Amino acid sequence: MGSREKPAFGPVTTVPCRCKYLERASDDPENPIFFDADVNEYNYRGIGKSRSTWGIRHCPWCGGAAPKSKRASLFATVTREEEQRLRDITRGLKSVEDVIEKFGKPDHEMAEGLVTKSAESDTEPSKIRSYRVLHYFRLSETADVHFTDYEGGVRATFQGKYLGKPKKGPSRGVRSTRTTRGHSA
Repeated sequence: MGSREKPAFGPVTTVPCRCKYLERASDDPENPIFFDADVNEYNYRGIGKSRSTWGIRHCPWCGGAAPKSKRASLFATVTREEEQRLRDITRGLKSVEDVIEKFGKPDHEMAEGLVTKSAESDTEPSKIRSYRVLHYFRLSETADVHFTDYEGGVRATFQGKYLGKPKKGPSRGVRSTRTTRGHSA
């Protein structure tokens, strides 16, 4: 690789696909490529027992960019100020008991809310671990707050609230901050 070349990480072009391969492929029921109109994305569906899907960002035929995703419009934007406020109110919480004492009973709780799987090595098999997660939906207008109970203590994460399917029609560039609670399917 020459000194002026960049590795192919992230978008390599913004020039849209003009060959229409993705469109034709998604129209063929035998093809694993499908279009999700709710988020304006082409995806690849795993074949056989695999239920995994992978987003397609560029046409495999011509290299042109796939349509711009609308996925971000499904969630509220958490501003830097709100993120800092949430960090401030969650700082110093070390256990589930600390969290419940400060914020009360969680709005939702999952005994196995986060599951991780480590890579196997030459000497050990992979390990699957599950962790308890507490969800608080009313601590912020724009973010849901999740506390994961790791073996050494709790850690807070913040996620933009689910707003629902994007509205049809042209975007006006306005991001909603409504507090509708829900989860994507």
